[in-house]
Amino acid sequence: MNFVQRKPRKVGGFNMTPMIDVVFQLIIFFLYTSQFTTLVRTPLDLPEERGDPMSAERPATVVLDIAPDGTLLIEREPVDLARFASVVRAEINQAGGDASKVTVLVRADRSLDAAHANRVASTLSALGIRGWRLATEAPAGGGP
Repeated sequence: MNFVQRKPRKVGGFNMTPMIDVVFQLIIFFLYTSQFTTLVRTPLDLPEERGDPMSAERPATVVLDIAPDGTLLIEREPVDLARFASVVRAEINQAGGDASKVTVLVRADRSLDAAHANRVASTLSALGIRGWRLATEAPAGGGP
């Protein structure tokens, strides 16, 4: 006869609480930071065009908004054409002087006078930026 009582073995466990805390913190972080891109953009009535889905893969280095009255805005701050050129020039210098590494996205209101957009295009051309993009909205019907 065995009179010695055996203690029940503790089964090893894994505490999920810290991992759940970390996951919730990550969710809150990404929800919070995803809002920054929409906060920086000026509400504009962009032209409706299907656009190129491949261009979304390469993020823009500089985003320029042009209001209907021709006001240039970078991160909702009004700038003149000379200040815009200096921002682009600084990005080119940061890219090692290679203008092809700088991507400029122009968000122009659809009611904008073309003369304002032409001035921006001329400035970009003078700085050596050949491939800038014009932002559009997808048509409501999703067709061509």
